[in-house]
Amino acid sequence: MRIIAVSATLPNVAQLASFVESGEAFAFDISYRPVPLKTHVVACGFAGTNRYMFDKNLDKHVPQLLRRFSSGRPAIVFCHSKKDTMQLAEELTKSYSNFSRLDTSALMNFSYKASTASLQGCLRKGIAYHHAGLDADDRKLVEEAFSSGNIACLCATSTLAMGVNLPSHLVIIKGTSAYRGAGNGHQDIDAGTLLQMIGRAGRPGFDTSGTAVIMTDSQSQRRYENISHG
Repeated sequence: MRIIAVSATLPNVAQLASFVESGEAFAFDISYRPVPLKTHVVACGFAGTNRYMFDKNLDKHVPQLLRRFSSGRPAIVFCHSKKDTMQLAEELTKSYSNFSRLDTSALMNFSYKASTASLQGCLRKGIAYHHAGLDADDRKLVEEAFSSGNIACLCATSTLAMGVNLPSHLVIIKGTSAYRGAGNGHQDIDAGTLLQMIGRAGRPGFDTSGTAVIMTDSQSQRRYENISHG
């Protein structure tokens, strides 16, 4: 019996190959990607001592990044909490619009089917949010609306990068740290999760190129440039 193990994000392939007593291990860099991906790491100032306020202030940079990098095509903005996805989506209904490419009739139909007033209001504007706390029918509705090209921007938690295959031209990662509770405070997101999220941009069969934008603080910019470029 032969077994081939494949991972898009595993950092220690040689160590794992040695553990399973494999004779070979191969690592493929970004040049092997079938759809070219351009990654930008954007420094949004200094975090200082109040990480919560720094992360909250990242919201105001998102609309301009969408306009700069989306080329009018669908975008996913990854946030690090359920609450963040909802708050950002509701803010984008006021500060970002891309109706020229959207079917307003279809958006109204999707909106009528949503179970909450918040999601209904976002869908009418071509914006949506997605997280594990959503009703299963609402999650399916949002996925259908996005995959059919009727959502300009989807705000989602990282669980979307792990399970649901929703390809996007542009992926924005809003911040590189997440609050892990009173005992742990803010912690940097791990490289594997970061790469999973980036990998949603420019999927084969859906696009000819992809763009990923990582929003971080000035002190961390170089580190995430090194991670994103392997």
